[in-house]
Amino acid sequence: MPILSAPSPLDPTALNNVILDIHRVGYEVAFSAFQRAVLELLGEIIPFDSAWWGNAASEPLEIHRLYLHNCDDSILQAYVPYMEQDFFRAALMANPGTTINMADLTTRARFVRSELYQKVGKRYQIEWSLGTLLLEPVSSLQEFLTLWRHDGKRPFSETERLAKQLLMPHIAHAHRMARLREVVDDPRERRDCWAVADERGFLREAHPGFVRCLREHWPDWHGSRLPEAMHAAVRDGLPMQVGRMKLSVTRKGAFRLLQVHAAHALDDLSPREREIVERYARGETYAAIAKALLISPSTVRNHIAHCYRKLSVNNKAELARRVLQGTR
Repeated sequence: MPILSAPSPLDPTALNNVILDIHRVGYEVAFSAFQRAVLELLGEIIPFDSAWWGNAASEPLEIHRLYLHNCDDSILQAYVPYMEQDFFRAALMANPGTTINMADLTTRARFVRSELYQKVGKRYQIEWSLGTLLLEPVSSLQEFLTLWRHDGKRPFSETERLAKQLLMPHIAHAHRMARLREVVDDPRERRDCWAVADERGFLREAHPGFVRCLREHWPDWHGSRLPEAMHAAVRDGLPMQVGRMKLSVTRKGAFRLLQVHAAHALDDLSPREREIVERYARGETYAAIAKALLISPSTVRNHIAHCYRKLSVNNKAELARRVLQGTR
């Protein structure tokens, strides 16, 4: 039979203090130091020896990003061949949002006889596991955090399982806030059409306006990964344009800040037309513009007439408003 730890009361004061500290870390600590800081807080109420924390996709089954605490980097290479055999991972995937205690799934004797333990657990001192898997709200990627104990005589208790289950939504939210601070310089200045993606093209955060814009240009698009036509631009941090949608891509470490800018009517003007009409909108006369650009006044007049038609305006005041608005 599995080992079932007797429940004991949670300490509400300790839990509340940790929750407040987790959110403080999300708003104050650099994204690169966030996971280490949170694990230190978590260790105050759930003692553990090592841990891994990362993101994974189910189709195809693949771990995308991994943070290791007190564990050698080689664990991923050792684990991947046995991933499909991992009953603990299967339990996490079947119960997103629920913290799973390995002691509730199997006996100690059965676990140590398994190939997973013999090839991976024994090598990395994984004697007991306490894990939680959540689905990210935008990307649908799996975010998992599993704590490990190295002492086979100290399984995690039911109280510790409940405490971790209560804390995980707060940890995930604070993690998202730290990531947004890393990518968006000033969240108060965000525009409606913005998103945060990783270098693989998976959306991690997105304003509804950004999603609507994508669906306008790619009606068949669905899911958490950007349309394939955008992958190269996002990977390389390059701007792109689709129809009248202009997309700026800003590298922010492993992430990309994506912002949609509606193409302005001025973009339809030639460089010469734009130079002339901007001078005209600021009050320069035909003669002054002609002199500055070494062309005739009649050429200036013809260019401005073309600009009236392209911008669909019929008076100088409206022309000036459209031009000056587009150059800000």
